[in-house]
Amino acid sequence: IAGPRLATSGREICSAGGLMDWNPEFRKIGMEGLVFIINGVEDARKAVRALVKDGIEWVKTYPTGDAASPDLNDHHTLCMTFEEMNAVVATAHNHKLKVTGHCRATQGIKNALRAGYDTIEHGTFMDDEALDLLLERDVPCIPALYFEKASIERGPEFGLPQQVINGHQETLDGGAESARRILRAGGRLGMGGDYGFGWNPHGDYAKELTFFVKHVGLTPLEVITCATKTGAEIMGRGHEFGTLEPGKLADVLVVDGDVMADIALLEDRKKFIAVMQGGVIKAGQLAKPFPTVVKREK
Repeated sequence: IAGPRLATSGREICSAGGLMDWNPEFRKIGMEGLVFIINGVEDARKAVRALVKDGIEWVKTYPTGDAASPDLNDHHTLCMTFEEMNAVVATAHNHKLKVTGHCRATQGIKNALRAGYDTIEHGTFMDDEALDLLLERDVPCIPALYFEKASIERGPEFGLPQQVINGHQETLDGGAESARRILRAGGRLGMGGDYGFGWNPHGDYAKELTFFVKHVGLTPLEVITCATKTGAEIMGRGHEFGTLEPGKLADVLVVDGDVMADIALLEDRKKFIAVMQGGVIKAGQLAKPFPTVVKREK
């Protein structure tokens, strides 16, 4: 199937009563198609083994809460025990799968790093100890911050309560500071985000890159490096693509303009000249086609 290179995940894992377990039992709605709700290490192992059968590459977990759930599971709340997280990692790594997790609360970040997570999603409230653990283990972090900005700016028109918006502001401020600290200390950041919401729809992914330049303070080159080189490393395929080097696949986006001067060019698809994947042009063109030769009848 023609399309982008993907590293697949599947149903997520969260402890009962955690961030993703929001439907009361009496409603009998269930969340089975979206998430495994676990209670203890045996459930954690069982969930990962089911994902192994599904053919996924990454296991997504929810060690902490989020600003979206201010009453029960806010962004300073733990939603999985260390023992559950450790069981997920041990089982996943046994089957050569990678593990990531939604980690905002400081202790949740530390638990994930000590359990052996392969990446950290968000890493919002990172203290010195958490940063040291991250650097020591060379674990990449994907802050995913543009969602917070979109929630603050457009959330009200979609009915987000002020309490939730205030939480997103705290998350945005904390996440931006953690991202700056990680990069300054020599750590690795990936570019990704939470999309698919009315106020942050799919297709706006390049806004994440612009945000990190204009609001977090990274240079365009740093952001592009995070999105390409580090992105490929996170997928476990940095030896195949992610940089332009002899022997690697030529995955290239050709743009009309200088993204080093204006990173926001990547938000304008009219500026895209061509998309090359593995050395083959998949969209657009690099040169004007030759004019069609019309044979004249004698």
